[in-house]
Amino acid sequence: MRLLFSLFLATSFCVHAVALTTVPLKEVRLTDGPFLHSEQTNLKYLLALDTDKLLAPLRREAGIENKVESYGNWENSGLDGHMLGHYLTALAFMHSATTNEQIKARLDYLLTELQKIQQAQQGYLGGVPGSKALWQQIQQGQIEADLFSLNKHWVPFYNIHKTFAGLRDTYQQSGDERAKTLLLNYGNWLKNLVKNLSPQQIQQMLLTEHGGMNEVLADMAVIYDDKSYMALAKEFTELRILEPLLKGEDKLTGLHANTQIPKVVGIARIAELSGDKNWLKAAEYFWSLVVEQRTVAIGGNSVREHFHPTDDFNPMLNEVEGPETCNTYNMLKLSMLLYRQTSQSKYLDYYERSLWNHILASQHPEHGGFVYFTPMRPQHYRVYSKVDQGMWCCVGSGIESHSKHGEFIYSFDNNALQVNLWIASSMNTPEIKLHQQTLFPDENSTELVFDAASELNLQLRYPSWAGAVKVWRNGKAVEVTAKAGEHIRLAGPWQQGDKVKLELPMQLSLEAMPAKPDYHAVLYGPIVLASRSAPFKNESLKFIGDDSRMGHIASGPTCPVSAAPLYIGDTKNFLTSLKRLPNHPLSFSTGQGFLQGQPELIPFFRLHDSRYQIYFQHTSLEGWQQQKASQQQQDEAAALLEQQTLDKIYPGEQQPESDHFYQGEQSEAGINLGRHWRHSKSWFSYQLSHKGQQHLTLRLEYFGLDGGRAFEVWLDDKKLTDVELKSGLGPDWYSVDYPIPNDLLPKNADHFRIKFVAKPGSIAGGLYQVRLLTLSLN
Repeated sequence: MRLLFSLFLATSFCVHAVALTTVPLKEVRLTDGPFLHSEQTNLKYLLALDTDKLLAPLRREAGIENKVESYGNWENSGLDGHMLGHYLTALAFMHSATTNEQIKARLDYLLTELQKIQQAQQGYLGGVPGSKALWQQIQQGQIEADLFSLNKHWVPFYNIHKTFAGLRDTYQQSGDERAKTLLLNYGNWLKNLVKNLSPQQIQQMLLTEHGGMNEVLADMAVIYDDKSYMALAKEFTELRILEPLLKGEDKLTGLHANTQIPKVVGIARIAELSGDKNWLKAAEYFWSLVVEQRTVAIGGNSVREHFHPTDDFNPMLNEVEGPETCNTYNMLKLSMLLYRQTSQSKYLDYYERSLWNHILASQHPEHGGFVYFTPMRPQHYRVYSKVDQGMWCCVGSGIESHSKHGEFIYSFDNNALQVNLWIASSMNTPEIKLHQQTLFPDENSTELVFDAASELNLQLRYPSWAGAVKVWRNGKAVEVTAKAGEHIRLAGPWQQGDKVKLELPMQLSLEAMPAKPDYHAVLYGPIVLASRSAPFKNESLKFIGDDSRMGHIASGPTCPVSAAPLYIGDTKNFLTSLKRLPNHPLSFSTGQGFLQGQPELIPFFRLHDSRYQIYFQHTSLEGWQQQKASQQQQDEAAALLEQQTLDKIYPGEQQPESDHFYQGEQSEAGINLGRHWRHSKSWFSYQLSHKGQQHLTLRLEYFGLDGGRAFEVWLDDKKLTDVELKSGLGPDWYSVDYPIPNDLLPKNADHFRIKFVAKPGSIAGGLYQVRLLTLSLN
């Protein structure tokens, strides 16, 4: 039925026949609505990017003279070249979705230039700084890996995976043989790189974040009908994540979230191609651990990019680095793969929820900038990328996401068309041609109109959130026997002009935050509602991130949690007090019962350039009075600490360490009682920014049971202090402040390197937090 699907069914090693396939993106067109607007906004963003700047890191590594300098930000600080792969994928999807000729010209130019680069590199196509020396070391089995550094290079396999995936997507979407050949040459380079490595060495290498290498290698097995790529895909599957999932063990707490999700996307893809039921169950179990236990209302997960304990969502409410958009981008891929293999409606429900409330909300509707973190902290805000500055990972996945909104609206189930999402669109395939007219979610109905005769049956998704669904076929009511979570089945044949109307009653509902039963989000059907918050102390916030290493974080002042609007009374009364506002697109007023504000609720995907609130506390008047004084004290202490903090690091956490240019030898990181740590038998160091200020204090956080460890603390090439951790303390954390003399601070730089050096026979650390303060708080 479908070209690409028949391709993998015909592959000799594929033993699993899958009934469900998605309708190819090139056969679907978005029509008027928020997703078409998003697509067109993204098209402008893609065309505003400079192809030669994106090629620059790859040309540099190939020894080819550059026409322009590369972009800055993450593109010239270690992850050089990662955006080129994302860009290839985004262009390929966008051309399939729109047939835009400017997009096609960009693709043609990139493929031509990549051919030149690859000829000079014997197959390699990467911008990793110092590529030649790095890959020679790996080929010779010299492997030193930690969570984000492979032989002292920032996640090089994660980086080059983007180019592998970009070439795959270009070939699969366009059929361009140049992309197929480039990918094959790249694959041969990879095979040669690891051919002499043992399975143990490859597993050691995979300790460092490596994206979805196993997924793209599995796809290459299909593209080239080559079993060796499937074997390599399995070798590139990290056992540290797979084995606990196979055993049904939850080992996710504390792990860097988006390091793990692409690995499991690969596990699910291998299962789809091979029919391995155990690997499929492992991927399903991972999905349940993430979605059902660690996900908030918008469909996102993680705090400071890591999975937190399932029974502690306090960090989700308190931290400003909330769910990362990349995570949800990859969870959508996983959900689509699992739905194709199981037909379970929960994967569609999650896909819909996350697409509307996290992915769509993560793009600015005017300038097209992308969001990295979406805080759940009440009354905080988001920052967006600037097209010529922000080169974050969530920009890369963002330009992909908003190029392919049409990829899962429709799917085929043998001789039936499934309608999965209520998005205004049309589809044109040899088997069926129709268009979907809808103003969802502003209206609770959709209509399908056949543009040609068809023999196919229809399967209309009955969402779990919908009330009693009604269906009309050419104006005549159809009895609905299906239940929520099933499909409403309508038999063909169909004639041109036939119409099917579907009414999907939408209700207001409350959804508690996991492990925080007194905090609720408000939904209308699958749409998360939120309220704008007033500026804090007449501030003027910057909603565009700068080009600094941490410009993706909304680092402005936090509003006190104790001052956020909250609801006093029964939750049922809260729902009945909500009134839809007339002459407004899906807006609700709130009734009596709110303290500290009277929020107006609108869809979160329409809320931009503002502080906002998604979760509202529900409590009794007595409960609020009891907690308010204590919460105010906590807020004041936290606000004072943040005011005096110039920089901070969470050792052992991947992105904070990367953002602070971690270096080290014989160093280890781990998790203790849910907290990350780092220590070393030799040394480790970070770069801290003092922003030109003096009279500083270094605050270090330790664990009470690490007593007796002795190490030195150095500031650049000058010793700051000697440390010997106290003995006889209990299993708890404590902090120590170390004043920094002004004469130790660099005079011509706004940053310095703080280094922790173990004394002979001892250990430096463990460190749980590093803060640079403007003055001592003792």
